[in-house]
Amino acid sequence: MPIQILRTLANVLSGRGARTAAGAALVTDGLVGIDVPWGRKRNGIFGSLVVLAVGLLFVGLGWWWHGQHQPYPDGTSTTATVTRITTSRDSNGRTMYSRVLTFTASDNRPVEFTEPEQSSNRPTLGSTATVSYLPQDPGSARVIPDTDWLPYGIIALGALAAAIGGVIFVVRLVTLITGIYLLASAARRKVHQ
Repeated sequence: MPIQILRTLANVLSGRGARTAAGAALVTDGLVGIDVPWGRKRNGIFGSLVVLAVGLLFVGLGWWWHGQHQPYPDGTSTTATVTRITTSRDSNGRTMYSRVLTFTASDNRPVEFTEPEQSSNRPTLGSTATVSYLPQDPGSARVIPDTDWLPYGIIALGALAAAIGGVIFVVRLVTLITGIYLLASAARRKVHQ
């Protein structure tokens, strides 16, 4: 008797109804993700595309930011001196500092510009920094930092998010294709019965 019950159960689970249920669950999980009971939210194929796109956006942003810290290809580099410091307040009320740098352009004209990036660390008057500028437009000067870790960090985090989004996309695509296959096989089985 127990063997007969197991055979009946195996027939039911391998039948059209089980394939339809499994296929529908896999298609749903592939498209939108199914939340698991212990509270973990799973992304579907659309969520994975969002993660992938955000990751690629951060890679591009980091790459652009890094490019803003590179010397101009057809520019001139020189040393600038911090001659003044400007202050402002951020949204939390903290004092932020910007360096005002002065350098002498190739035509012996003095040029002063305020660095667009701010810091909570007060710069030292008289300190120096390397700048790059276009000879025809010395006002285009930008600071070339000794180390440029923050853009590289943004690129790395973006690449990690893009890789995770890509892996989730592939897994969800396989899940979706498997679900569609099970639904199609269940429909074919109904026709042949």
